[in-house]
Amino acid sequence: MASEDTIRLEIVTPYDLIYDGHADMVVVTAADGEIGILPGHTAMFAALKDGEIRFRMGEEWQILSASIGYAEISPDLTIVVVNSAEWLDKIDVARAQRSLERAQKRLADPQTSILERRRSYNSVARATNRIKVAGRYDKSRKHLGES
Repeated sequence: MASEDTIRLEIVTPYDLIYDGHADMVVVTAADGEIGILPGHTAMFAALKDGEIRFRMGEEWQILSASIGYAEISPDLTIVVVNSAEWLDKIDVARAQRSLERAQKRLADPQTSILERRRSYNSVARATNRIKVAGRYDKSRKHLGES
């Protein structure tokens, strides 16, 4: 249920609606740094880079690894559109490492086409980000404030 103390948040990829609900606070990784979004935030657009999306409801933080995209921010609604997003607890670090190694091999191969190089570059960025986000948080924690 919405209140003036929360902001409505939609997180969307080309393939899925990842989240549609409310949050007390949202943090996105913009091209020039992190942006913290609270209810009543000034309207703006932000280009997003590979990083993370965090949002808090009460004491609990939800965390996603996310790729490039944009955020449309208004005082009562934030829409985040990214190429891909993955919940922290769904990240398979071993799979991401294998994906990173495959993409790096394709980039090192002089026979790789320009199109395949572009795809491989994106795969490297996505896998590297997934590994980084997973490594940043201990999955057993309920929220970011715990040590």
